[in-house]
Amino acid sequence: MQEVLNMVKYVAVFYLMEQMVLNLLPGKTYERYVRFYLGLLLVLLLLRPIFHIFDLTEQLNEEHLMYDLWEEVEELR
Repeated sequence: MQEVLNMVKYVAVFYLMEQMVLNLLPGKTYERYVRFYLGLLLVLLLLRPIFHIFDLTEQLNEEHLMYDLWEEVEELR
């Protein structure tokens, strides 16, 4: 239950900061791009508890490490 409350807090704070950033933009030219980027960050924020529940963070870290190691091996060849 605490996880859900923390997620709601994070989303609320993120929304407030998003609105602050959008209001600080000097014009409407880049608003579309800023909204897109902030939307991606919101998706990551919402996926974070799901990754934690299924312990996917460790698996993703291991996969990333293996990928980096394979790239280094290929560079050395």
